[in-house]
Amino acid sequence: MDSEPATTPAAASDLISFLKALPDCRMRRGIRFPQWWMLLVAILAILSGQGSLVGMERFAKRHRQILNELLGTDFCKSPSDSTFRLLLAQFSLSPDT
Repeated sequence: MDSEPATTPAAASDLISFLKALPDCRMRRGIRFPQWWMLLVAILAILSGQGSLVGMERFAKRHRQILNELLGTDFCKSPSDSTFRLLLAQFSLSPDT
């Protein structure tokens, strides 16, 4: 059921396509996890009651294996709370936006 990736978030037909279409503003050096994957894990963690950064880390660690199977990824480790913090800091709104 793989469809063409959406070129813009507005053109996405599902959550994963939407997350994959978001621009990634991180510096390329040191990126270990795709942005879409981390955002999906953060959303799933929040929906399961783990809204803190440490909760997201615990959720990712606890569910890494099944997420790898379901999403076709192969991560040997899960992201730390500081990795989530650095990613989510990109999305915080500045006062002039």
